[in-house]
Amino acid sequence: MNLKLLLFLLIILFAGQTSYSQSYLGTISKQVNLREGPGTDYPVIASLKPKTQIFIVSLETEDDFYSVIDIATNKSGYVHKNYVTVGKELPQSEGGLFTPSGSSGQESPEVEIFNNTSKTMTLKLNSDSYTFRPKEKKTLTLSAISYSFIASAPGVIPNYGSERLESNTRYTWEFYIVTRYR
Repeated sequence: MNLKLLLFLLIILFAGQTSYSQSYLGTISKQVNLREGPGTDYPVIASLKPKTQIFIVSLETEDDFYSVIDIATNKSGYVHKNYVTVGKELPQSEGGLFTPSGSSGQESPEVEIFNNTSKTMTLKLNSDSYTFRPKEKKTLTLSAISYSFIASAPGVIPNYGSERLESNTRYTWEFYIVTRYR
């Protein structure tokens, strides 16, 4: 194999492993439907009014639709990009989400999650979503891989980032809401 081609492929591979999409706050500019998928042929979840604050998962679009979360209701869906005003970039969670708490005694990592709020919390790990009622505690058995996560609740700006789970490890995580006064 040509050395230049090999070097190019390694650069592309490395860039693909280290790039994370950024998420943004946004607002709806004109009344628009929040849909189950990226197109007008998908069912409508809700109608969003102008000035509705949204969490834009990524500026990458699918058929010109953004994947979003309505912050007020915590409903996820898709909105056409022409009806969205992109605002402030939100930083990814630093230091990961889950705290190692010992050995799990089994190959698959176990994560004990406690929703320590009065709100229903949604945790999205890659393409899987988990819902936690207020004050609910669950233990999830997951795969030892890297996960992209979004933790959200009604009226709360979502927390997002990535996390690598290791085999034979037990983790804990407590969902709580941070309030800042400015």
